[in-house]
Amino acid sequence: MHKNVQAATPMQTKKKQLIELFYDKFWKELYIVAFRRLRSEEDVEDMLQDIFLSLLTGNADLQSESSVRAFLHLRLKSRIINFYRKQLIHYTFEQDAILKSEPADQDSETRLMTRELEGVVMDEITRMPEKMKEIFLLSRNELKTTDEIALQLNLSNQTVRNQISTAIKRVRLAVNNYSQQDVSPQAIHIAVTIVALLLIKY
Repeated sequence: MHKNVQAATPMQTKKKQLIELFYDKFWKELYIVAFRRLRSEEDVEDMLQDIFLSLLTGNADLQSESSVRAFLHLRLKSRIINFYRKQLIHYTFEQDAILKSEPADQDSETRLMTRELEGVVMDEITRMPEKMKEIFLLSRNELKTTDEIALQLNLSNQTVRNQISTAIKRVRLAVNNYSQQDVSPQAIHIAVTIVALLLIKY
């Protein structure tokens, strides 16, 4: 018994060819961005494969290279944020106050806490002095080293270190003031990472 396989139309074939061209052009660029965040080849490769496949059904203008590049970067940013949000839910779920909740309420309560934690961190970053915020986001958004930030902003290494240290203390204090419990350092780090990603503009 032979299966009735419908042949690809010329338009579908052309679309797949364009996607293959964009894959060759942008894969390395996206891989570098994703690996700096995830540090896992397997996670990065799975994520990129899904993102390029999404071009088949996405609304990117395949006739415009800039449109495709923007589409891919926005999809990647969204996937990385979701990746870290799952981790944040895991860490906040482990907090004593959450574990004391009824099982039926744990998922919704944990998700609410993660959204509130993101908001607390974002508000605190927004309130930072402009130079401190710029230094802090350079270190979190672009993962720049102290030396690189000092060179870019024409500041001393010590000034950069002091600004980052103060910024981290401000975020930790804001989070602990928000929460009636001590939030784990991992949860704070992940929340800061998520907010930094949210503030990235491509």
